[in-house]
This record gives sequence, C-alpha cells and structure tokens, in this order.
Amino acid sequence: MALVKNTHSKTPIGLPDGSVVPPRGELDVPQWADYRDRQNLAFYVESGVLVVERDNELTALSKEELLARLKALGIDAAGNSKTETLQKKLDEALAAAEKQKVMDELTALNVEFDKEASLEDLQAALATAKA
Repeated sequence: MALVKNTHSKTPIGLPDGSVVPPRGELDVPQWADYRDRQNLAFYVESGVLVVERDNELTALSKEELLARLKALGIDAAGNSKTETLQKKLDEALAAAEKQKVMDELTALNVEFDKEASLEDLQAALATAKA
C-alpha cells in the first residue's frame, strides 16, 4: 500500500482502478505496486505532480534483474547498457504490453479504434464499450 498525494492545485489524477486523487489531496492506494510503472503515472511521479509515500515495494532493480525481466518479455538488451537505459526499455515494454492488452480487449468487443491512440484514450473507449 502507498499513500499517493496530488500536488496539482486544479487537476484530479485518475488511477487505473477507477479511483481519483483530488487536487491537493491524498489517497491510500493498496494496488500501487500493480501500476506504479505505467508510463503516465511514472511521468507524474517524476515531474512531482504525484508524490508517493509508504511505497513498501519500491526498490530499484539491479542490472541483472532488469536484464532478466527484459529477456522474459522477449527483448534482448546489451549487458553493458546503463541501468537507467534498461529501466527505460522495461518501462516502454510494459507500457506497450498494457496498450496491446487494451487493444485486444477492444478487438474482442468488436470496437473500432485508432491503433495510434494513447493508452488513456483506448482505456476510455474500453470503459465506454463495457458500459
């Protein structure tokens, strides 16, 4: 579980489970470990819009762990790459996998969509299709 704080004064931040962190508000997020690596949330954390406290599972992965995770995803990475480069590749691969999962669900529901659309737009289309 993590305490997620939104530092922005006007914009609420929606989380993948449907919960919303209000402007200048905070929220206990039990599933934070499940989606803290998503590209949009990682961006908010890096830019300081979201501040995460009590993230018990947040530990930096070693170069060997990053290489192993990339290999499990079918991505060959050079062992002499920087840890930051490997982490970026892993983040991109996980984001692409999430986007593909949503596109597969939309396809299964016979919903037309733009393959170049953002993950957030595709998730919104999926939510509408399921409603």
